Amino acid sequence: MLTNTIAATAPYWHGGGFPFFVLPAFFFFAFLVVFVVFGVLRRGSWRARSDARSVLADRFARGDIDAEEYRSRLSELSRK
Repeated sequence: MLTNTIAATAPYWHGGGFPFFVLPAFFFFAFLVVFVVFGVLRRGSWRARSDARSVLADRFARGDIDAEEYRSRLSELSRK
């Protein structure tokens, strides 16, 4: 009689338990959200401004633009 009871309830262990597939699914989705958020932030306007400033500094270092033009363009980038 005990074996019949165990065989009937074995897959559920007396009413079930915590569904352990939830933990890996939670961590997968949490990792996915963090990955997407940081991916979007890395491609944001901060990086574009930084790239623009470095291009401007390179042009000034090569002598393509003078100091006055460099300062005016740098102030324009800082405003945006």
